[in-house]
Amino acid sequence: MEKRNISILGCGWLGLPLLTSLIAEGHTVKGSSRNAETLAAIEAAGGQAFNIDLPGEIPEDFTDGPFSTLIITLPPRGRALGAEATEQYLACLKAIPLLQSRSAPCVLFTSSTGVYGEEALITEDSPLAPTTPSGHAVVAAENWLSSAATTHIVLRLAGLVAADRHPGRFYGGRDRPIPQADAPVNVVHRADVIAAIHLLLEHGWQKGEVYNVCAAAHPTKGDFYTAAAQSLGLPVAGREPGGADGKIINSDKLRALGWQPRWDDLDLESLKLS
Repeated sequence: MEKRNISILGCGWLGLPLLTSLIAEGHTVKGSSRNAETLAAIEAAGGQAFNIDLPGEIPEDFTDGPFSTLIITLPPRGRALGAEATEQYLACLKAIPLLQSRSAPCVLFTSSTGVYGEEALITEDSPLAPTTPSGHAVVAAENWLSSAATTHIVLRLAGLVAADRHPGRFYGGRDRPIPQADAPVNVVHRADVIAAIHLLLEHGWQKGEVYNVCAAAHPTKGDFYTAAAQSLGLPVAGREPGGADGKIINSDKLRALGWQPRWDDLDLESLKLS
């Protein structure tokens, strides 16, 4: 793979392990955070740390260098910001310098499958109909990138899980039952998202390509989250019926490029060790 100068805007739960994996592949990587511990972790991993507090100014040298790629892993914070999420999210993204210049980086944006409506089978061509503040914010971000970035790609991620975000804790040990328990589950492991990003960096992309990123298995929410909680020894407070006609995220387009997720069958024992 051609070695790149990569900048990761938002080195949080996804961005920091992504940075570590890219450095291990020989790329030169810069990472941003406003957290002192995270900045130290970026440096310890061999990256260059930038203390960036958005929507404040982003230094131009954060995205410079030949073969430069900007990966945006900023969460929209829809639950915290509510109706203000879209405006504040766009303000953060519009702080990025030089998106339309000749030296502009290729941009990879991590969006969400929350942008889609309620079709039974969701592909990248399905209509967008977000229902949450976060969903509206990432749709606005996708639209802005279409007009602002010279070359960009969008990864629409299903629900993110890993050992430190174990689905057994979503409902396990809580006093709320599993809602819409007959609905299919759409999740993806963090390691498989990182693998998808590595694949696309090698494959390359043109302006505006979109890929869904989701595991192949789609058990019902009731079965999956109950089993996940039981694997941690946690009780669940029951199930509320509904959602049997819920959406299933199809990721065949990404698989056609060679994406082979390790956690495609949602095996809970392997998740605890990952």
